[in-house]
Amino acid sequence: MSLVGEIVSAYRAPKRLMRVQLAKSGEERILLLALLFCFLTFIARLPELAFITGSLQSTVPFSARVVAMFVSSVLMAPLMMYLVAAISHFVLRWFGARGTWREARLALMWAALVSVPLVLISGALKVLAPGLLFSVATLATGVVFLWQWVMCLQVVEFSPHEKA
Repeated sequence: MSLVGEIVSAYRAPKRLMRVQLAKSGEERILLLALLFCFLTFIARLPELAFITGSLQSTVPFSARVVAMFVSSVLMAPLMMYLVAAISHFVLRWFGARGTWREARLALMWAALVSVPLVLISGALKVLAPGLLFSVATLATGVVFLWQWVMCLQVVEFSPHEKA
């Protein structure tokens, strides 16, 4: 199944797809998922950046803003994601979690990637329909991400599965 097909299937059966990801995952795949999520989030923010730059009387050119956003979104954000995954795994160990650090990273990266379609929609709505519609889309994105992450964490931290 393709990555896009897996993302679509994860909305129907998040735990089953997390098990599929566990069977395929290595550290390089986890990093790829994080970078893909961060790059697509960067793409989703470009219309907003163009709108902001066009509406401001700024001396900072659009290209400089894009480069700064690229560095923060694509190069630095994966490091923050790794940190969040480590903290979540550390906290869940207090509640009897049995997963590994690698599996905790995979759970976060996969949940984030599954939420990407809504991130892209929300990014477009930021410019096209700011206000209530954008707020609803952003809330839905957050809810879907948290739901996916909780389901993934249940699989990797609290369900018996074969260790790689």
